[in-house]
Amino acid sequence: MIFKSIEFGSDDFRKECELRDRVLRAPLGLSLFDEDLECEVAQQHFGLFDDAQNLVACAIAILLSPTQARIRQMAVRVADQKQGFGRQILRGIEDRLSASGHVQVYLHARMSARRFYEKLEYATTGEEFIEVGISHIRMEK
Repeated sequence: MIFKSIEFGSDDFRKECELRDRVLRAPLGLSLFDEDLECEVAQQHFGLFDDAQNLVACAIAILLSPTQARIRQMAVRVADQKQGFGRQILRGIEDRLSASGHVQVYLHARMSARRFYEKLEYATTGEEFIEVGISHIRMEK
């Protein structure tokens, strides 16, 4: 697997949007393509690609301060879930963020993914809340 940055507006960005839509929005009856994605130009996009350049997993990091970042929109292709690719992309992003001084990371985890993040040493901070129509919890590391 190849971990790399994705440039906003590139062909890889299109693949990322398609994966995010298929995994995160379509099951909720929503479409990522109904959202204004222009705000994402200033965010850092990452992907995990197989040898054939197929996107297997993706996520976005938002730099909030010199030491704090937020990870959002993490998605793994359905056929490739439960094979360690989510862990692999998250570790890659954490390494990049840490190298640039971003030592505090938080995210809004779907309740269905809470155990996944707990296994990767994220701690729950706060109460359950609704985002995009489903329950989430803030977690940080």
